[in-house]
Amino acid sequence: MKKRTEGQVPVFSHEVVPDHLRTKPDPEVEEQEKQLTADAARIGTDAAQKQIQTLNKMCSNLLEKISKEERESESGGLRQNKQTFNPTDTNALVAAVAFGKGLSNWRPPGKMPSGIKTNIKSASMHPYQRKVFLNC
Repeated sequence: MKKRTEGQVPVFSHEVVPDHLRTKPDPEVEEQEKQLTADAARIGTDAAQKQIQTLNKMCSNLLEKISKEERESESGGLRQNKQTFNPTDTNALVAAVAFGKGLSNWRPPGKMPSGIKTNIKSASMHPYQRKVFLNC
């Protein structure tokens, strides 16, 4: 049995028989089906046709709205995909950055004036500088 069912039913016992050999639906499902059949029998053919037409009309309107939205989003997408840069300018910028093309000759900058004023003196002017005496 295990081999025939590809491992899904290892043993054919009283536990699996009701699930695998059932020919009738569950009692709850059967009751719902009876109720739906009774409701369908109560509705006249004219009322059923009106409901069908109303449902078809609603579905058609919904499909029309969906297709309209798709068309608008596609046309909006085409407008958004317009080129937002100039390829000539981009190539000139890449050439300038990569190869210096079109840049004027420039000199290295001189010493920049310091914007910070300090009272720190150099080490040669330290007030507690030690004197080293060599005895030879």
